[in-house]
Amino acid sequence: MTTMTNSPSQIHRAKHDSFNMTGSQPIPSQCSRDPLNWSSTKRVFIFISVGVYSWTSTVVVQAASLMLNGLSKDFAAQISYPWTVMRLASTPVLFIGLGAIIWVPLTLALGRRPVFLLATTTLMLSTVGAGCSRTYWELLFCVSFFGLAQGFGLSAGFLIFIDISFMHQRPAKIAMVWSVIGGLANATMSTIPFITGDGINWRRAYYFWSIPAGISCIMAFALFPETYFLRGLGGNEELSYDGLIIIQTTTERFIIYEQDERDADAKANWQTHNKTLPTVPSRSRLQHLCDRLGSFRASKTSWKAMLACYPQMLLCFINPLIFWSVIMNTVNFVGMMFISSTYAIILSFPPYSLSSSLLIQRLSRRNKGVREAEHYLVGYILPVLAGSLSTLIYGLAVSRYWHFGFYYLAYGLNGFGFIALAITNTLWVTEAFPRWAAAALMCLVGIAMILSFSISFVIEEWIVQQRFFLVGAELTVLQFVTGLVCMPIASYGKSLRQKINGRRAGRREGGLRPL
Repeated sequence: MTTMTNSPSQIHRAKHDSFNMTGSQPIPSQCSRDPLNWSSTKRVFIFISVGVYSWTSTVVVQAASLMLNGLSKDFAAQISYPWTVMRLASTPVLFIGLGAIIWVPLTLALGRRPVFLLATTTLMLSTVGAGCSRTYWELLFCVSFFGLAQGFGLSAGFLIFIDISFMHQRPAKIAMVWSVIGGLANATMSTIPFITGDGINWRRAYYFWSIPAGISCIMAFALFPETYFLRGLGGNEELSYDGLIIIQTTTERFIIYEQDERDADAKANWQTHNKTLPTVPSRSRLQHLCDRLGSFRASKTSWKAMLACYPQMLLCFINPLIFWSVIMNTVNFVGMMFISSTYAIILSFPPYSLSSSLLIQRLSRRNKGVREAEHYLVGYILPVLAGSLSTLIYGLAVSRYWHFGFYYLAYGLNGFGFIALAITNTLWVTEAFPRWAAAALMCLVGIAMILSFSISFVIEEWIVQQRFFLVGAELTVLQFVTGLVCMPIASYGKSLRQKINGRRAGRREGGLRPL
């Protein structure tokens, strides 16, 4: 926590002092709707609601890659390049990116709760629809909405966790969500081959997972309150304590003035900020119940905030650090697709000839997710090295027919690298750009996923032309260069990075603590 008891004139002269940086603990307001005032039980319910939703959406998105055998047989007469059965596994990636670009701004216009209810309903209906699909195009339509739904969990979901967390809690909670959801989803996917008879009866998987999707929808309605809260007066959160005036900005730094400050500038500042806090109206239990169960638009949201989010996203994208982070994310995700879209086919044919149930069981045990929140401290170095090494090992294993244990090693390294990178990116982008946290997450998730889907169209041809070893080696080099060369270079020129200017850049509703 950083404080200052000097006059504003002294503050302006010391513009590089630490108090002018982000990172102070947020101050809860006096309003009962402030998520920082809620009980631990209420926050746990929120985490469970979003967690169950993210887990379910992750499994249904990835399910198609485990049922290619049955899907190929049923749709053999309906598919033609480039719309092959593999598109059922890769198309959701595009819609994950589109979902991030749609859901995040919508939460600024309507609130977190109405949009979460819309996302859970979308997941439930699309899962049921996938089970009822009779043509390739019907199923493609449904899996596209799987991706759209999962885009909420990978973007707006983390804004919800920021809404209800103090600063010191964020790293552990964000790391826990990425690791536990990733590990749990990977483990439960091992049930799909058994449910579907190695993919032959693929509709059973979607019928089965429509149950958790329905439960998630009910939990969102019954357990999830509105977490979007417009903080502060006139752009600042302020209070008076022990003869001191405490003013906190939306970037979560605060300045402490003495109430008897004689300096003229301090008096002017005090007159500007010393506004009486509004009286919190009393509310009956029935009104609180209606607030909890209602799906109406959240208080003080605005369509202007939603529209401002898109130019902010573009302004963030041209920032060198975010730009190279998006490219690094894209390359890392392409490496994951290189492994995940081919390993099942390769290991099912000689010389391995493994059944899909045995294959998934071993991969699930290998990739347990990142269980420790401290992994985010290693920054980008460890995940980039793990991701780079995974594609190299995989390419060598396929080209030289190594023991199938190397496939599990590559898969585990790739999963670790992806989750660790996701944790680091989420923490870094929200801390480095606190005023544009929503726009930065949109940019990071949305654009990276859209670019990854675009590249997925050429992966098959890329492998045919250069074979597995060269593709794996090239992805290794690309991950290494973007993660350990370009990102450090982009970290220089701090003043240039911070100059994000634009007509709508001044709006703060998408910040860590909305104004």
